Amino acid sequence: MPRVLFLLFLSTCAVLGGERWRDVEFAEVRAFAWPDDKETTAVILPGMKLKPGAINKEGAKLTAEQTKQLVNAVKGRHPTYVRMFCHNPHNAFVFYDKDQKPVAFVEVCFACRTERFSPKAASRDIDLTALAAIFDAHKLPMGLYPDLASFRKNFLPDGK
Repeated sequence: MPRVLFLLFLSTCAVLGGERWRDVEFAEVRAFAWPDDKETTAVILPGMKLKPGAINKEGAKLTAEQTKQLVNAVKGRHPTYVRMFCHNPHNAFVFYDKDQKPVAFVEVCFACRTERFSPKAASRDIDLTALAAIFDAHKLPMGLYPDLASFRKNFLPDGK
């Protein structure tokens, strides 16, 4: 009986508590894209405000599977790649709490192969291809790359 009560308690916490990423509780994640602009240095502004001009102002809500894919892409170990010295992001994932308040973000520049997180991430290299696949699934461009195929062609030596 105590084991059943404990399992019931855990499942209730999971349902009521939402998901967690980097010690931040969130209810949903949305993907945003901005037009290709070489002068952009941030798309997530102080106070976790979105830079004006997003292609999809409401954001594309990630599915549970896409959220898992995102979290796995930005944690752990991934192959290293050459990074540029620039950071001109055109894409971001924003984590929202149950009250639709932004609580975390992952900002990405696919051309520079750089990212910015809040809260800070422990992983040095992320899986950019996995992130590009999420944007592609929502038919969102990745800066100068209109789709996953063009990103792969330019990012990966063999285009795969």
